[in-house]
Amino acid sequence: MNETLKNKNNVRALLAAGVVVVALGAGYMFGTHVEAKTEVPQPVAAPVVETPATKTAVSIQDAFSAVSDAVEPAVVTITTETTINTPDVQPGNGAPGTDPFQDFFKQFRNFGFGQNSYNGKTPKYSFRKVETQHGGGLGSGMIIQPDGLILTNAHVVNGADKVSVKLADGTEYKNAQVVGEDKYTDVALVKINGKNLPTVKFGDSDNVKVGDWAVAIGNPFGLEHSVTVGVISAKAREVPLSQRNYGGYLQTDASINPGNSGGPLCDIYGRVIGINNAIYSESGGNIGIGFAIPINSARKIADQLLQSGGHIKRGYLGVSISDLKDRGVAFGLDPNIKGVLVEKVMPNTPGAKAGLQPGDVIIEFNGKKVSQSTELQNQVGSTPVGAKTKLTILRDGKPMTLSITLAELPDNIDDTPANNTPDNQPAVSNNKLGLSVRPLTPQLAQQFGINSKSGVLIVGVKSNSPADNAGLKQGDVVERVGQTAVNSPEQMSVAVKSILDKQHGDNKSVALYVNSRGVSRYVTVDMSPQ
Repeated sequence: MNETLKNKNNVRALLAAGVVVVALGAGYMFGTHVEAKTEVPQPVAAPVVETPATKTAVSIQDAFSAVSDAVEPAVVTITTETTINTPDVQPGNGAPGTDPFQDFFKQFRNFGFGQNSYNGKTPKYSFRKVETQHGGGLGSGMIIQPDGLILTNAHVVNGADKVSVKLADGTEYKNAQVVGEDKYTDVALVKINGKNLPTVKFGDSDNVKVGDWAVAIGNPFGLEHSVTVGVISAKAREVPLSQRNYGGYLQTDASINPGNSGGPLCDIYGRVIGINNAIYSESGGNIGIGFAIPINSARKIADQLLQSGGHIKRGYLGVSISDLKDRGVAFGLDPNIKGVLVEKVMPNTPGAKAGLQPGDVIIEFNGKKVSQSTELQNQVGSTPVGAKTKLTILRDGKPMTLSITLAELPDNIDDTPANNTPDNQPAVSNNKLGLSVRPLTPQLAQQFGINSKSGVLIVGVKSNSPADNAGLKQGDVVERVGQTAVNSPEQMSVAVKSILDKQHGDNKSVALYVNSRGVSRYVTVDMSPQ
């Protein structure tokens, strides 16, 4: 095949042999010389449209290019290696093995709505330890000090056996050190031994406005140093990425995908205003809803990680909380009341020792009003361990002040619910909720494996009743109606009537504090006509 192609017969012979001839710049393919035809360069066309509007657009385009040129040298690619458990697929379930990137990509799924399945079946795995096999992760980071200190997300490096960093100029550092990570805010610091390295410049995320330009830089799906552009869509966005995440995210429509984690979100001046962190997506790909950790919050965490040797001590109340929002009437409170509802109080915690109870509504922490659970979490978390604080609460509609000494937030909180289902019991008492109830005695609690010590046991639920529509079930225990503890059907009826009597019109509701299989929570029962 060293002969020059001089006639059509040669071409036909090659095609018959299954050889495809592709025109390449060098004129060679499969060892065959093709005489290259010299092409005359075409001149660049003059602008087809040139108006004041296009000139303005070009100036904006130039601004994006300038941001990219200024920031990209300080953006790095982070890869990790982790020893993993290799899944063996059970015969017949049709499920592939777990992708080693799966755990890393979890942060980018749609926050737990739905679950992974294969052909409609949930995969079942058995695991064996394979010490020689490693999984990999991919993310981004930004250099914040010339000596090689890098800011990134904790989920990028969490659990990694080995962390490698690649700079924009191609220089690689194979054994980077994780200085510290904070899983609660998803912020981490990584260190390489560099010198005179380019660094990012910080902006002020508190002063960012909705509608401001946003430029995201990172390595989506391993495509290094990709730049996408959008705007700030919202501020202080609360996102249920995890039960302990403090929220307050910047939302952007600048395209963020797996691999962008830990990279910078910049303003139009090239200043970092956030750390790219997550997206809302049902497929794992970007649909225009991305989230970044505000840089002001991230810098505080980074400073604490440096000062504390990689570990942050946080204040801890020991309560489960939720936003009261518009549920105040269901507790017999003024509908305009704003606060944070105490759902559960863990035993032997600062909250328990101070006398907090389920149903209490926290309206102030150390003199500062709180109306959202994330506000309270932020204030408690940023208060020094051992500090004496004051909580202003509403109990039975009356304000109270409690003194609390904060403990340190533990790494692991055991709040595992029991899984017990009591047998059917005959109905004893009925009420307008559609419930059949009876007093919970120690004997019944032991007999049916219920961990409540007091309350009213639900032994029947009328079909299509308000209680049924609220999801209440046989075996659930009503411990409180609104903020009032109940231990008998009579007490429960009185408490329900008291709350409903305070409401006007047809749209009425009542909040019940229910222990369901070991999990205690408030359930709002809608009493409105169907």
